[in-house]
Amino acid sequence: MYSLQIGGMVLIGLNILISWASFQQESTFYRLQFRVGDLKAGQLYRLLSSGFVHVDWTHLFFNLFSFYIFAGRLEYTLGLWAFVGLYFVSLVGGNLLAWLFHRTNSEYRAVGASGAVSGIIFAFITLFPEEELSLLFLPFFIPAWVYGLLFIVYSIYGIGRQNDNIGHEAHLGGAITGLLFTLVLVPQAAEKNTLTILYLLVPSLAFLIVSFFRPQLLQWNYGGRDQAYTQDDIYRARKAQEEAELNRILEKVKRSGSDSLTAQERRFLEDHF
Repeated sequence: MYSLQIGGMVLIGLNILISWASFQQESTFYRLQFRVGDLKAGQLYRLLSSGFVHVDWTHLFFNLFSFYIFAGRLEYTLGLWAFVGLYFVSLVGGNLLAWLFHRTNSEYRAVGASGAVSGIIFAFITLFPEEELSLLFLPFFIPAWVYGLLFIVYSIYGIGRQNDNIGHEAHLGGAITGLLFTLVLVPQAAEKNTLTILYLLVPSLAFLIVSFFRPQLLQWNYGGRDQAYTQDDIYRARKAQEEAELNRILEKVKRSGSDSLTAQERRFLEDHF
């Protein structure tokens, strides 16, 4: 395995630092998250900032672990600035596709680096399609191009089902963006690995075209859901707890006055108003 390079270390550090800050202060989490209504209001910085906040440490670990596996060799191959550019372009590409799918649902929200990580993975697959990869922690390996094809199929299935609170749209968007951006960076890969690129791009683009121009063929309802979903069930539970705590504090103020609040309760109110 190739050692982690400077760009990879900086990106991991930023994810840890910003996610930790959002864990400590709820207002930071809300200010940085991806939310369709805020994007429509012009807060486009969330297309980037949402990629550096996570639901919890477990969510952060799995994203960074996946990133770590591919980052060293990819940065060594592409160079520092191309690698960092790939990360951010994939992050934005993934979030743009999620926005497009959920454009009519102002309450749709998500967090996490999954789109960027998907772009990193598919850049690796584009350059090294015959490299063997494992599925999570299973004790067997498959060629990278097969891994990529399974990823595409699973993402398409997940987008259609919408029953697991995972941002499959961001995954697919990041993957496609990462693949295409890699071809810009290393155009000779298109000739060398033509079949791999076709295996991955053709079903992805066909699905997107049908989704937006002939959705009735799929019998799936994109962009018009009655309820928003978050990227993790924990987020919903967390929000419910916050609302309950806010109601408790406001009731305390009503009953005993603001002087009765503790320093922690005052900070909570400041974060939410």
